[in-house]
Amino acid sequence: MGLEKRLEDIYKNRFMLAALVLMVAVSLAAIYYIMPLADGIIFGVFFFFITRPIKEFLDKYTRFSPYIATFCILVPLIAIAIYGIVAVTTEVRWAAAHGAELSSLLDQFEARLGLPFDLNEAVSEAFKNLYDYSITLLKSLPLRSTISGIISLAMNALISLFVCFYLLKDGGEAVRSLKELIPSRHRPALDAFMAEADLILSGIFTGTFYTALFVAAGSLIIFTAFSIPYKALFTAFVFIAAMVPILSGMMVFLPLALYVYLYRGPLISALFLGTAVVFVYLPPDFIIRPYLINRASNLHPLLTILAFIGGGVAAGLSGFFAAPMAVGLITAAYRTYRKRAMGNESLH
Repeated sequence: MGLEKRLEDIYKNRFMLAALVLMVAVSLAAIYYIMPLADGIIFGVFFFFITRPIKEFLDKYTRFSPYIATFCILVPLIAIAIYGIVAVTTEVRWAAAHGAELSSLLDQFEARLGLPFDLNEAVSEAFKNLYDYSITLLKSLPLRSTISGIISLAMNALISLFVCFYLLKDGGEAVRSLKELIPSRHRPALDAFMAEADLILSGIFTGTFYTALFVAAGSLIIFTAFSIPYKALFTAFVFIAAMVPILSGMMVFLPLALYVYLYRGPLISALFLGTAVVFVYLPPDFIIRPYLINRASNLHPLLTILAFIGGGVAAGLSGFFAAPMAVGLITAAYRTYRKRAMGNESLH
């Protein structure tokens, strides 16, 4: 009797069930087709948290604040991209036209190492094999997939700007529309969760941004002091790398230390690397970043570091920002539950 009753209820609500199944299928299809643009969406959310203070400040003076705030991201990105393309193209052309000079530089480097003859021959052969392999690899790169990768990168960059702009412009309306879909008895919990999530994510991303800004400024001073070429380009690389905690900034400084060693000797190279470690590596990752993130979001620094590094290992570039975002949302949900369960609104 109970089974017949259930079947009868299902039959009565068949159109509702069909609509629900259709909605789930459409949602899954939308997620499937949007996944290739996930990087752009994640970076768009990151840009939104970075530019929102600019937009809120400009709201007092103009209704075009979302446009101006978005251009604060767009202009530097375009400038870095154009400058990087020009610099790389210039160096590639120089290397193609000065093969003998490059070979001479490698010979000088081997001579400075002061290795025994047999080991020196092995190092020379290793350099030659590495050079030949690099040239062969560049020639063997499939043109179609390379162009496809460049187009995908450009598309995600464009999507990130659109996501940032529309979150700045219409984010409030989207939140209000979402609240209307939630039963009124659950809206206080949703409000508490969204306030907590906003606080945590804003703390993580703005703390990361200001730390990277400090590292980039310090790096520019060091590059200027040691007369490193392409200061603006390498500063941009350091800024991007410094978004990730611990060893990221060293990915730029270590190759540059090798460059300084080749051209100016071991003493200047050691001084360059030591200055970078003392002034732009240790303070940001062990003092500035933990202080800023913990002060804004009350999130433990170790949790943030593990999220950044683990996300990058698991999902590449976008994972560096998606994993901290997931950790922030989970923490916000937990804090909201604890606050409502214990009735303590000041709990963090």
